[in-house]
Amino acid sequence: MKVQFLGVGDQFSAHDQYHSNMVITAGSGAKILVDCGSDVKYSLMESKIKPTDIDAVYISHLHADHIGGLEWLALSTYFGRENKRLKLFCEEKLQSNLWNNSLKGGLECIGIKCMELSDYFDCYPLAEGGSFDWQGIHFELVKMPHVMGGGCNMYSYGLLVATADKEKSLFLSTDTQFQPGLIESIAERTSLIFHDCETSAVKSTVHSHYEQLLTLPETVKNKMWLYHYQRDSKYCPHQDGFLGFVLKGQEYTITDIP
Repeated sequence: MKVQFLGVGDQFSAHDQYHSNMVITAGSGAKILVDCGSDVKYSLMESKIKPTDIDAVYISHLHADHIGGLEWLALSTYFGRENKRLKLFCEEKLQSNLWNNSLKGGLECIGIKCMELSDYFDCYPLAEGGSFDWQGIHFELVKMPHVMGGGCNMYSYGLLVATADKEKSLFLSTDTQFQPGLIESIAERTSLIFHDCETSAVKSTVHSHYEQLLTLPETVKNKMWLYHYQRDSKYCPHQDGFLGFVLKGQEYTITDIP
């Protein structure tokens, strides 16, 4: 199993960082895209991955830096290969909203046919807190609070990713507010954590800020790589006990996990 970060930035990042989307490659060579932001056509190209190389996609939540490239990906694979739809994994309510609120306007009409999400993807709606297995890898959804309040709560579904025998595992937070108790409990279950990390001077409250993550126990920080950060950060993660900032294009293999 290999995890490659197509990008490590936030909604506003340019080509030097790209959006924080990832590709997980199974031992078979099959690839699952974790989130599909607006700039994914460029980040995939830079990583020398064609849309038709992708076998599945997982969506954590509905912000454009995580789903803005899905229309392009759906059309590219629909017209680019016959009789082989991408597998689509996401939480069941999220999957319904993904089509009705985000994709339907651009994908519903193709020629004389009225299309559905299932015309582009083999859909696998997942229960909240559920799990799925793909190509010998086990994925477990973790509900993370992202944008909360005002009667409109948005959760992002992070992933615990493990080998089939559960011997090696890692955690991808996706986008989340600071959840120290949850992260500490996850750290007891896994050896490697990739956590989103805001580094801007103005704290947005919808992401975990570096200064909040800094308060975690050393045993947790020692397992943690940081991504989804802003360019030209003043922080020095290695000095503060973290593993570091993930770089665009950086890869991690199963052998990197203790």
